[in-house]
Amino acid sequence: MNEVQKKILNIIQSCFPITYRPYAVIAQSLGCEESEILQQTAELKAQGIIRRIGAIFNAAHLGYCSTLVAAKVPSEKLKEFVDAVNLLPGVSHNYARAHMFNVWFTLTVSNPRLLEDILHDLRHVFQVTDLYSLPAERLFKINVNFDMDDNRTIPVSPSARSPLPVAIPPRMDPLSQQQIGLVRQLQEDLPVLAEPFQWAADQIPMPAEKLLKQIVQWQQSGLIRRFGATLQHQKVGFNVNAMIVFEVAPPQIEAAGHQLAAFPQVSHCYQRPAAPNWPYRLFAMTHCRTEEELEKVVMQMVEQIHPLRYDILRTTAEYKKTNVKYFME
Repeated sequence: MNEVQKKILNIIQSCFPITYRPYAVIAQSLGCEESEILQQTAELKAQGIIRRIGAIFNAAHLGYCSTLVAAKVPSEKLKEFVDAVNLLPGVSHNYARAHMFNVWFTLTVSNPRLLEDILHDLRHVFQVTDLYSLPAERLFKINVNFDMDDNRTIPVSPSARSPLPVAIPPRMDPLSQQQIGLVRQLQEDLPVLAEPFQWAADQIPMPAEKLLKQIVQWQQSGLIRRFGATLQHQKVGFNVNAMIVFEVAPPQIEAAGHQLAAFPQVSHCYQRPAAPNWPYRLFAMTHCRTEEELEKVVMQMVEQIHPLRYDILRTTAEYKKTNVKYFME
């Protein structure tokens, strides 16, 4: 990537301008022409560095429930199991990890009964008894932004942390049919155009001014967690990724969660329930450039929070990665 492309990526991951001509705003801030920013951004998409530009929604705000699933799948069943999981529309992320629990996927659906039915069917059809639902009990950090200047994840701002259990959906008014249409549109990839929001408004249809105001309101309320670009992190140098899990004494969980969240290499940090053969309740998804960096970061984490025990689950394969699709029934 050239220097302009790196600067564009730093901006559009989490500070994508919500305005009629967002690339003109970016161009002004970088001292470039709008046409150059459009061209460079289109090239980043064509190269697969940018996966998607759009909204990341808060599932609970939309009335959905979600969980992280851990499964111990025998090697002879692995391909068939993974293929079945990947076909589920509520599965957005599915990974192989180096552990006896070797398959990890996220599942987001419209109601708890459906979630339990899906997991029951997977256990029954594949005879996988070690399959556990580990829903988030407390959120400490979600900040999937990669800094192109020094190849480190961008530290989370204090306002992005939440000491509240995220399993409790916040109160919100039901969405109108037009608002549901807007959610459907914003969860798709926004094309690289001079006036992309006008294009999106035309698809619904609704006035572009109303669309822009609604995005801003949803950002302020937390219904939209982030609006911007999602990157293919391997293509920007973050090739070593691991989920670091910790067993911590219950009175220390909250403090330890905030300490882990402060690490710039950590993109996600949650408290989750324990399970049989799984005592770990703190999860820190960590992205590094090298194994040496990962090992150094883990040692720093251990020195700071003094866990009872910990484990490193390295990502060995990406089976599926996409955004959750809402209101597609």
